[in-house]
Amino acid sequence: MANFPALLKTGAVAQYPLTRVTSAVTESVRFLDGSRQTYPLNGTGLRRWELNLELLDEAELSAVIAFAEEIGSGTFAFTNPVTGESAAKCVLAGAELGTMLLDELRGGTTLGIEEVK
Repeated sequence: MANFPALLKTGAVAQYPLTRVTSAVTESVRFLDGSRQTYPLNGTGLRRWELNLELLDEAELSAVIAFAEEIGSGTFAFTNPVTGESAAKCVLAGAELGTMLLDELRGGTTLGIEEVK
């Protein structure tokens, strides 16, 4: 399985601000006496990161595009840039990768990364 590479020349995976979200899927059962019990369906919540990459040069932007083309809709391992823990099975979120290049050192993109089970 592929690993998410450090796409920036600094060796960092992300830039700030970094958006992180954890979602949990639950099910709720209502009993005849009116009481309710709620429980998680998948154990721990699934995580999602949104990497806003700005002020990229052409080489960094090309590395982002190459990774997105290489991985396609496949899975890869992603290391959480904040905690350092690894999510073993992740995908790129969204149907398209939007990038912009204003001049040599002013490119940008937003990558959505979702953990899947």
